[in-house]
Amino acid sequence: MKIAITGGAGFVGGHLARQLRAAGHEAAVFTRQSPAGDLSGFDALIHAAWDFAAPESNIAASTTLFEQARDAGVRRLIFVSSLSAFEGCKSRYGAAKLAVEKIVTALGGCNVRLGFVLDNSNRGLSGGLRKLAALPVVPLPDGGRQVLYSIDAEELGPAFLRLLDGDRLLARAARNADERHVDLADPEPVTLRELMRKFACEQSRKPLFVPIPWRMLWAPLRILEAFGFRLRFRSDSLVSLMNQFTRTGDTQSDPDSPRDWPGNNQKTAPLPPKS
Repeated sequence: MKIAITGGAGFVGGHLARQLRAAGHEAAVFTRQSPAGDLSGFDALIHAAWDFAAPESNIAASTTLFEQARDAGVRRLIFVSSLSAFEGCKSRYGAAKLAVEKIVTALGGCNVRLGFVLDNSNRGLSGGLRKLAALPVVPLPDGGRQVLYSIDAEELGPAFLRLLDGDRLLARAARNADERHVDLADPEPVTLRELMRKFACEQSRKPLFVPIPWRMLWAPLRILEAFGFRLRFRSDSLVSLMNQFTRTGDTQSDPDSPRDWPGNNQKTAPLPPKS
């Protein structure tokens, strides 16, 4: 299969390109320095590129890309979304991902909502948290009780191949508004505190975990961003963390808010069974 992957030099896109090539497929990588052009002849497009600094800018760029792919005759369109994307989400990241999802659905594509991607490198958000866990003192927003659904990076390639091979699933996702996305994450949740303890243990560290109101972390991040600092862990990342969609159909609540943030009971399409 000939597959175009945007964001192929990034965290998720890089894992996908390597694993799909190892499985014997032709994966063409497109980056900011080498953007996607004519997509004629490709069997599939996986859009994993994302500008985290300006989330809203991704909407128009992603729309153009998927329309070009459709016009070029690419049959399988897949957008790499996130569990942070749901109706009522509070983060700019999640809202922009959700906006692109709706465009992809209208074009007959499939949206894959990834959980928290973990690997052993220092890349991605997990890499930033791993470095934080090596410090003597580790601040935990609201005690780290937030529930996360993770996925091992090595599981990305096989899962996406099952999607690409499952034409019926993609067709159903395109037809049925109740099954327009696929959740890709371990069904067993883990709290942020548990995850940070795991990262610390892997590095033979025993940090002091200090609970702190999440807004006390958010404010300095916003100040640094206002002065032009490009941070790996952004203020909007913290908002996403505090406003996660759970498998029960509810969002985790903001303890500083007088009421819970709205949730989402949207259904998801299951992955095809492993062969």
